[in-house]
Amino acid sequence: MRLRRYAPADAPALSSVYVRSVLGLGPRDYRPDQVSAWAGRAPGPDAMAARLGDGRVVIVALGEEDQRVGFCDLEPDGHIDLLYCVPEVAGTRVAAALLERIETEARAQGIARLYTEASEAARRLLLRHGFTELARRDFTLDSVPIHNFAMEKRL
Repeated sequence: MRLRRYAPADAPALSSVYVRSVLGLGPRDYRPDQVSAWAGRAPGPDAMAARLGDGRVVIVALGEEDQRVGFCDLEPDGHIDLLYCVPEVAGTRVAAALLERIETEARAQGIARLYTEASEAARRLLLRHGFTELARRDFTLDSVPIHNFAMEKRL
């Protein structure tokens, strides 16, 4: 695996990574209707390009043959908005490597606090990496109740 900065040509593949992650890993912790509602919110390639091209730091994980297998972002205020990996790399430290690289980037920028809204799976990873759970957040997506967790890490 190799990590590198985002390039605009990555957007279509990262849109696919997002959907594959939600559909492939989401069912471990969420009901089918919740997974469907979450996947329905996935940004398409153009929306992904606009989102990731807004000046935030985005790190992309490349697998064998340089296919995109995961990505993570860091907004200027320390918010981690997106951390997604394809199901095939679950448990292989790809997400951990992305998170560690984002933390390095944050420290280099003088960011004192990372924060995010984490899924059940991301929550487990983040707790192992020193994040603190602040609160469970219950909300609805397309009339479907779902939840995530507000989390932070002081650097």
